[in-house]
Amino acid sequence: MAKEFDILQKVLLGETSEASIKRTRDILKKQGINPEVTIEFISREEGVFSGIGEVAQLLTRNLPEAFRDDVWALNDGDVFQKNEVLLRISSTYAIISQFITAINGFISSSSGWATAAKKCVDAADGIPVVNFGASQIHPNVVGIMDYSSIQGGAKGCSSLVGADLSDLTAAGSMDESLVLLSGDVVEAAEALVSNLESELPKVVSIGIIGDETEEAKKIVENFPSIRGLKIETPPERGDSGYIIKEVRERLDQLGFSNTQLSISGDFNPKSISQIIDIEKEWQNETSIIPNSEEGDNQMPPNLNRRIVQVIGIDRYIACHKPISVSPHVKIIDGNPVAKRGQIPGLISSHRLLKVDFE
Repeated sequence: MAKEFDILQKVLLGETSEASIKRTRDILKKQGINPEVTIEFISREEGVFSGIGEVAQLLTRNLPEAFRDDVWALNDGDVFQKNEVLLRISSTYAIISQFITAINGFISSSSGWATAAKKCVDAADGIPVVNFGASQIHPNVVGIMDYSSIQGGAKGCSSLVGADLSDLTAAGSMDESLVLLSGDVVEAAEALVSNLESELPKVVSIGIIGDETEEAKKIVENFPSIRGLKIETPPERGDSGYIIKEVRERLDQLGFSNTQLSISGDFNPKSISQIIDIEKEWQNETSIIPNSEEGDNQMPPNLNRRIVQVIGIDRYIACHKPISVSPHVKIIDGNPVAKRGQIPGLISSHRLLKVDFE
């Protein structure tokens, strides 16, 4: 595990453990009891796995090498099913018990973010999804949230720390404040084009203080080589899907069919699917065009085009609920055990791979 995750010192020291586990550990210590146990972390719902990097980093700090060959897990990005084992660890109870809470939290939260990203990606039907949710959660977990969204299929993220963990360049070139402070979208675009690093794509945000179609026209006429336009329509303006369609068609009429469009906002899988429905309508609304000179028919000009090139997600990924994961002691000193309602012993899982601590 080459990546370095920013894990709080209190987590590394086991101080985020649930009190009941610590008290159990203390009681067993006084009784001189320290069995070797195998713990399985099992999901109660389907999702996308993420979090093994943080788990490995925590265990590298605290798990003796003698037990590191007995750590097995899914890979980040693996899709799992309900009741599947996500992680299996063998160790003495005294060593592993103080980290059970943190480990479960790592994979529960991270898998929740990865799962949310996959839901958006699936709904987007091939249009790249970018996670812009950094401002919606506690800053201590922004990096791993963004990283997990990439494991779920997102093509980019907005935070610097998340992009660094994912070996990407952070997405987003123009904040809405540049438009507001400039007082005019053309002035803001001029500032962007003149001052943004040369290797970064120049994408101008429209719809912040003016009509999207009018601002789009101004930008492409003043900056014809601009990479793209990002529509940031306030939710009060209504259905953004049809605004996209109008902007796209007006740009085409002006001869700027190659100018890319992206959109960001409070989207979720349902609203993303609505954009895809509008796209299909747009792709097919021009009926077969008869060619009057040759008698041949032409296909609709939009048939193989995407109405937007990127969909940015403001809240859905960042605010998605954690996946329901729970730890279960399944082996004690070589003997299969289980609490009521479960089968004693390990659950068969051929997909688990030995965790690499290098």
